[in-house]
Amino acid sequence: MKLMTYDGSGSLETFLAKFSKLAEYMQWNDTDRYYHLCASLNGIAGQVLWDAGPQATVADVIGLLRTRFGNELQAERFKAELKVRRRRTGESLQQLYQDISKLVALAHPNEGPALVNHVAKEAFVIALGDPILQLKVIERKPKTVEDALNIAVKMEAYQASVVPLELDKGAVDHKARHKVKSTYAVEGTEQDVQVGEADQRSHGRALIESQLADLQQQCNSNREALGRLKAQKEEAEKKAAQATQAAKAAAQAARSANPPAVTGSA
Repeated sequence: MKLMTYDGSGSLETFLAKFSKLAEYMQWNDTDRYYHLCASLNGIAGQVLWDAGPQATVADVIGLLRTRFGNELQAERFKAELKVRRRRTGESLQQLYQDISKLVALAHPNEGPALVNHVAKEAFVIALGDPILQLKVIERKPKTVEDALNIAVKMEAYQASVVPLELDKGAVDHKARHKVKSTYAVEGTEQDVQVGEADQRSHGRALIESQLADLQQQCNSNREALGRLKAQKEEAEKKAAQATQAAKAAAQAARSANPPAVTGSA
């Protein structure tokens, strides 16, 4: 087995979890753990050894690493990356799904699985970058990000089977010249109006953009609700700590007011 290295660019918690498992398997003592940990740090992550000092322990080094590279401190950066993430040219849907899932886990390290999955599903749909594909996925109402991935893969496969990658130039020209007739009446007189495919696409694009705007608004509302829940949680923890401290103080006062009786010898 070989311990992976850490240079400050990846997930610190993933590295520490692997380090802990390997140390347990290899039955390293504290000294072994310290020197193996130091040897595995590269780049800017290795600079913490200068601040740790010669008498540092494994806990000291890990504490410095979490202070500088911990997920909670970098959560805002990962949230920003998630917000602008879009599918790259030639990137498979599976690769996009894996990257979105990783960014969501890093951006929301302390949240429950239900909320994390909801954020991942919305981020994946937005990251598709194809309004038609996004609309098809949204219409099928996926419950999880995995459902959204499976739907997107199927829709792409269906489209690839219907529309060849290379069309005959004549067919393309014919499609470009194709017009759809629609009839309407003006002052009792029917008139034929040529409605081009560009108008149809424009209408469809406007509909898709409207639905995407609604999806983005829902995502923003979820983020605000998450912020309120975190604030409520912190307030509840604060009150619980104060109540515990008050209980301890009351118990100490009771003991001071009623000291145990001392029995003297006859």
